[in-house]
Amino acid sequence: MRALTWQEPGKVEVIDVPKPTIQDPTDAIIRVTSTAICGSDLHLYGVLGPYLGKGDVLGHEFMGIVEETGSQVTNLVPGDRVVVPFNISRGKCWMCSRGFFAQCETTQNTKYDKGASLFGFSKMYGEVPGGQAEYVRVPHADFGPVKVSEGFADERALYLSDILPTAWQGVKWANVPKGGSLAIIGAGPADHLRRILWRSHGTDLCARGGCPRVRTF
Repeated sequence: MRALTWQEPGKVEVIDVPKPTIQDPTDAIIRVTSTAICGSDLHLYGVLGPYLGKGDVLGHEFMGIVEETGSQVTNLVPGDRVVVPFNISRGKCWMCSRGFFAQCETTQNTKYDKGASLFGFSKMYGEVPGGQAEYVRVPHADFGPVKVSEGFADERALYLSDILPTAWQGVKWANVPKGGSLAIIGAGPADHLRRILWRSHGTDLCARGGCPRVRTF
């Protein structure tokens, strides 16, 4: 299959790589239909370069169609359309039970003092081949992937893989009080999503008589 791979700092290439196969009974193989580039992928060009190997498959924002499942996967069947979150979690540990899926103790990378494994994001995060490829192996497939109905185009559903939850979490954790203001530093895609999310949240506050201002710097 074809995949985007890291070659050296500042250089990536689309090359032929082996198609992934089921390695554990909790795996699923996804045929990728859409993928996106995250701003954090730029870290792989420089600062995280020493933790990458030539030929590593990149990408952690993707969705597609389930092609094959392991014997212990019960929530997915071949043909399901899914969007896959960037972090790999099992959903059964202490951290996951409290909603800290990015710190999953099952996939945590203690050797590098890092959290849960991530798709396509260096050996510091599990060295799991990423989703900028024709196919990808998804570990613990019963927990992470989210089924998507046919009524949503890839261009809409793909945001659920990373950037939209990231923006939503930032707005939620800002915990701005009623009548307060929210400063959004930057004007990248995630920042614009934060603005949209905050305005949708602010509509309700306006109805109660207080409408925070939104400024983008």
